[in-house]
Amino acid sequence: MKNYIVQKIRHYCNISVDRCSAIDTELIDFYDFTFVCSGSMTYIADGKTIALKKNDALFLRPGTERVRLQGTEPVKYVSFNFDICPDTELPFESYMPNCISSEIKNLAATFPQSHLLPYYHSKEKVANMLNYILFELLDILSLGTNNEYVIKIAKYVDEHITEKISLREVSGHIGLSREYTAAIFKKEMGKTLTDFVNERKMLLAKELILSNEMGLCDIAAHLGYENYNYFSRLFKRYFDKTPISVKSRK
Repeated sequence: MKNYIVQKIRHYCNISVDRCSAIDTELIDFYDFTFVCSGSMTYIADGKTIALKKNDALFLRPGTERVRLQGTEPVKYVSFNFDICPDTELPFESYMPNCISSEIKNLAATFPQSHLLPYYHSKEKVANMLNYILFELLDILSLGTNNEYVIKIAKYVDEHITEKISLREVSGHIGLSREYTAAIFKKEMGKTLTDFVNERKMLLAKELILSNEMGLCDIAAHLGYENYNYFSRLFKRYFDKTPISVKSRK
C-alpha cells in the first residue's frame, strides 16, 4: 500500500441537518465515502437499498448508479467525493456497518469547516484527514471482524503495546467481564488475547531489532518482558529465529 490513497478531493461536507436532501439518479465518476454520526439516511446503489444508521458508512466506486432518498429525520453526517491514486485498491464493501469509531469521528471534528474552502489549504487538509480515516478502516478490516468490542481490544493493545497488558485491564477498558472478554475475543479472532498480545509485541520487536537502535535486552524490557530468555523463546516461536540471529543477519 502506498503512503497516500487520496489523489484529489472533489467534495466534502460535515453537517447536521433536519433531514438530508434527495440526490437524483446519477452515474458517479468518483469515489463516495459517507458515514453517519447520528440519525439515519438511505441510498440506492445499483438498485440496492442501503440504509445507514449511526456509525455506518457507505463506500461507492466510480461507475455506480447512485440515488439518495429524501431524509425523514435529523442527521449528522460526513461525506467525501474523491479520486484515488493510480494502482491503488480499496477492498471495502458498499455497506460498512458499525465501522466508524469515536477516533474517526474525533478526527473529522478536527477540521472545523463544514465544507471545502477556497483558501487555508482546505482540500489538502481534508485529503490528509481522509487518508488517515481510510488507513484506519484498512487496519480494522485486517482484523477480520467488525465486532466493536474486539476492535476496541485490538486498539487498546496497540496503544499500550510497550506495557504489560492483562485481561483484567482490557476487560475494564471495554466494560465487560473478564470471562466474556476472553470468550468473545477467542470466538472472533480464533486465538486467545494473550496470544494476540504476544504476536503484536513480537512483530514490533522484529522491527526494533532491524532498526538497530536498541539492544536486545532493552527491546525486551521496552515491550514489558522482564525475563529476556522468555522474550527470546517467544520470538523464536513466532519467527523460527532467535533475536540474536535476526540482529546478526541485518
